[in-house]
Amino acid sequence: MQISKILNNNVVITEKDQAEVVAMGRGLAFGKKIGDKIAVEKIEKCYTLQGDESSRIDELLAEIPDEIFVITDKVITLAKDKIPGKINDSLFLSLADHINATQLRAKEGFVVKNFLLWDIKRFFPTEFTIGKKAVADIAKKFGLPDLLDTDDEAGFIAMHIVNSELGRGDSSASELTKLMEEMLTIVKYSLQVAINEEDIFFQRFVTHLKFFSERVLLDDATTLPSSDDSLFQMIIERFPESYETTLKIVGFLSKTRGYQVSKDEQTYITIHLARIVQKNV
Repeated sequence: MQISKILNNNVVITEKDQAEVVAMGRGLAFGKKIGDKIAVEKIEKCYTLQGDESSRIDELLAEIPDEIFVITDKVITLAKDKIPGKINDSLFLSLADHINATQLRAKEGFVVKNFLLWDIKRFFPTEFTIGKKAVADIAKKFGLPDLLDTDDEAGFIAMHIVNSELGRGDSSASELTKLMEEMLTIVKYSLQVAINEEDIFFQRFVTHLKFFSERVLLDDATTLPSSDDSLFQMIIERFPESYETTLKIVGFLSKTRGYQVSKDEQTYITIHLARIVQKNV
């Protein structure tokens, strides 16, 4: 592996498997120049650049301070630890770019309101917690205590992490949040019970709803283990009110997104709803 660009003593751009990667490691580029070989044993982290990231790398490297990349790596390391197997390498540059813009805005006294903040806290608590830690690091590193006054920025960072989990464009987190909110609205109006959102059964349903919503957005109905028709029939007969709500979700998704909800998924949703009803009646 040869150095194609040097960011600082610890971060370089190189190629691996015919793709550009950001390689990080203590002293990785110390005493090196472009074209020199990298000591592979010194590489601690690698992030593969994707799509138009390669064409933007020179521009981004020129704009983004070294400290931003350190914070970004720390955020992604934590995200990969808390959300194993789901974080895409594309998060590295997009998040670094966002964090840099954030600290520049904060220095000018500009605050951007996050209108999805309430839903982000509800639906993506792990990602939001990571966002809070990231904001604390940014505020400390750049001397920006005002960043800690609101949770808006933590919500934006959480959205970047969710986008990375989905492996899609910048609109993924907002699409996912909107879809989950729409289905929860159907549930609340249809079941007509006072739902305690702190209840463990509701939280489990929200977790299931998140993964279900991801499958809907990806148009993937094949990931659940298959159940037999006898179980499906038993569930709908035992929990008719919950199944009626499930059917409303089925109809909504069919009408608005052309998505056909399988019997297996209907079974899972109905069971979750039945537990919520039993807990809150």
